[in-house]
Amino acid sequence: MRQAEKEKRINNEKPEDLDSELLNKEVEIALQTYGSLRGKIAGISRYWIKLEFSGKYIYINKPFIVFIRPIQ
Repeated sequence: MRQAEKEKRINNEKPEDLDSELLNKEVEIALQTYGSLRGKIAGISRYWIKLEFSGKYIYINKPFIVFIRPIQ
């Protein structure tokens, strides 16, 4: 494989997905406009996070999340 092909292949790789690291863990999620929420992450998709919050499930659109902090 030529050098140009190697560089093109490296540049096309997707960044590592860290979502699985947070699944089924207690977290605090800071949102852009609504403060923060605490709960357990019950599911994750490409655009949404399913959070178990006060015995109910809520769905959060990822673009509105500022940060996610694990609670220990």
